[in-house]
Amino acid sequence: MNEPTDLISVDDAAQLLGIEPRRIKQLVRDRILFTVPGEDGKPAIPREIIVKSEGKWEPLDTLPGTLTVLADGGFSPREAVAWLYTPEAELGQTPMQALLEGRQHRVNAIASMLAW
Repeated sequence: MNEPTDLISVDDAAQLLGIEPRRIKQLVRDRILFTVPGEDGKPAIPREIIVKSEGKWEPLDTLPGTLTVLADGGFSPREAVAWLYTPEAELGQTPMQALLEGRQHRVNAIASMLAW
């Protein structure tokens, strides 16, 4: 499975976002963030999905819509992460790279087609 490699702990993500670590679980449930197993087996957050905007850290704003499209299409959280980090021929890059570049409409269109 293709997965992100630059991971931070849940505690570090919460600190960047200025929230309590327990709130991270809610953000994951709400499909605003996602976790993957870290080296120690504990949930970890890909560093790239927390971005600096207007001087403060926040979740990547193009991610929730894509995570919802994938979930609605029947993808498990693990399958969604694998898809996000697998090169997509139509994009010429991984969907995550495209999201980071602001190409969420094209990413979501491709994700929607996968549900069929």
